[in-house]
Amino acid sequence: MMKKLSNLQQRLLSSLILIPVVLAVLWVGGWVLGVAASVVIAISFAEWMNLIQKTTPSLRGRILGGLLGIVYLGIAFCSFLYLRLFVPDGTEFLVYLMLLVWASDSGAYLFGKTIGGPKMSPTISPKKTWAGYGGALLGPACCLVICIHVLTPAVLIEYTPPALLTFVVGGLLGIVGQSGDLMISALKRKAQVKDTGAIVPGHGGMLDRIDALLLIVLPYLCFVLYILPS
Repeated sequence: MMKKLSNLQQRLLSSLILIPVVLAVLWVGGWVLGVAASVVIAISFAEWMNLIQKTTPSLRGRILGGLLGIVYLGIAFCSFLYLRLFVPDGTEFLVYLMLLVWASDSGAYLFGKTIGGPKMSPTISPKKTWAGYGGALLGPACCLVICIHVLTPAVLIEYTPPALLTFVVGGLLGIVGQSGDLMISALKRKAQVKDTGAIVPGHGGMLDRIDALLLIVLPYLCFVLYILPS
């Protein structure tokens, strides 16, 4: 009998499979990206409504929750597609976006595990620590500096902002991403569920995987549109 994989092993295996797939979809673009993004958003909305139904007994509340989900997911969906389809070199900037989110997740995990310390919000997410929160900010801050000032050829952007500004923007994006993470954690806590679903082994549901991305994508798009070209 095969030994059951631990949660960490499942997370690593899922990441090894998903990361190349995500990068390939971003690179191909076109209808492949449109279909993939639509499937992700549809699954996320189904998980969102499941949380709303478990936390909101009234029909009116569920309708309002559903409308909020449509707006919330819709803004992220449109921002994502706009960045890929209408921004010059949008593929590269989307890859940077994914790297930012992964850097935030990795920073939170590494700092939280190695440093530990006081809990950040025991009532919402008992495992999150202030050290992990710091890692979630430092990760994307450093990642954005590397992406813009090291990986990006000068021909891709008209203006290279000061490295300090890029670092600060990366940290702010980390804060935004953590806010999205905490919002979904609060909904799960209220619904008394551990994960939003079970579609991604080791990671839970689709919302568990993209909760930070959903809130980051719009301000990141603004950074690409209004700060880089200035």
